[in-house]
Amino acid sequence: MQPLVSVIVPVYNVKNYVERCVESILQQTYTHLEIILVDDGSTDGSSELLKTWHDSRIRIITQENGGQAAARNTGLDEMTGDYLIMVDSDDYIATNLVEKCLETVDKTKADLVIFTSNNINQDGDMQYIPRNSGYLLTDAGSVPWNKFYTASLWKNLRFKTGFWYEDLGIVPVVVLRAMNPVKIEDALYYYVTDRADSQSNLQKDTKFLDVIPMLENVKVELEKLQVYEPHKKEVETLYMEHLVYRTVLRKIIYLEGIKERKEALQIVRKTMNTEFPKWWKNGYRSGSGATAKLKALAIHLYLRGFVRLGDLVWKVPFEKRRKQTGF
Repeated sequence: MQPLVSVIVPVYNVKNYVERCVESILQQTYTHLEIILVDDGSTDGSSELLKTWHDSRIRIITQENGGQAAARNTGLDEMTGDYLIMVDSDDYIATNLVEKCLETVDKTKADLVIFTSNNINQDGDMQYIPRNSGYLLTDAGSVPWNKFYTASLWKNLRFKTGFWYEDLGIVPVVVLRAMNPVKIEDALYYYVTDRADSQSNLQKDTKFLDVIPMLENVKVELEKLQVYEPHKKEVETLYMEHLVYRTVLRKIIYLEGIKERKEALQIVRKTMNTEFPKWWKNGYRSGSGATAKLKALAIHLYLRGFVRLGDLVWKVPFEKRRKQTGF
C-alpha cells in the first residue's frame, strides 16, 4: 500500500500567491496526498479562492486568526498521513518533491529527509541555497518547510503560539528526535524572499527579539526529553547563529534610532552572558573566509556599543551587495 503524505499549508491573506502554491502541490508526481489548507481567518479573498479547487485530496479547515503557529498546529492535529511536509502559502514546491523524498526514504530508511531550496524574488531571480551536513541540531535549518518528516517525529510536539519565529522554538527539537536524518542536495522548495508584508521582511519592530523565548523553548523541550546536557554545545551554537549573528546583523541594524539599537544590543549581550557565560569562546563562524572575519568584527563592534563603526564595517557593504544581487 502506498504511504499517505500529508501536506500542511497555513493560509492567511495571500490571495496573490496561494494559487501558485496549491497548484504546485496538486501537480506532484506522487499523488497519494492529503492536502490540508488551514485558513487562518483570511480577510483578503483567500478564503473564497480556496473553495475554487475541487480535488478530493484537499481538506479546507477554517479557523479564527491565531497566527501561523496555530494554523500549523491545527494541521498537525488533523493530519492522518504516514509522512508530512509543510509549505508556506506564499511559496511553492518542485513537482517531484514528494516522490524524491519517498525514494530517499526507501533507499536509506530515513525518518527525516532534509532537502534544500531556491530563494526567489519578485523579479524571478533565483539563488540556490547550499546546506551543510543537515544532521545536527544547528545546521538542518530552523524552518519547517525544507524537511520531509515521518509523522511520529511530531508526536506531542507543537509550535508555541503568540510569538514570532515559532519555527525556531520547536523545529530543532524535531530534528534532534530523528534517528536517521538524511540530507539531499536537491533544491525542492522555492522560498519567496521579498514579499513586503512577510514576517521575515518586517525589520523595524523589536518583535524580532522573540528569538529569545523561542530559543529558551528549545532548551525546555530538550530538558523534557532528557537530552539537553549532551546537546548543550549545539544549543549554544543555535543561540550564536540566531540571536547573535542573525538578530544583530539582519534585524537590529535596521532599527531607526541609535538609542533603540543600543538597547536591543544590550539585551542580546545580557542574554548571552546569562545563558552561556563563555559564549565568546564558542568558535562559531558565520560564513567562510573574509566574510566570516567581517561578520565577527561587526559583531565585536556592535555588541560593544560602537554602532556607527559597526555600520561602516557591515551595514553599508551588506546593503550595497543586496542591491546588486537582488537578495
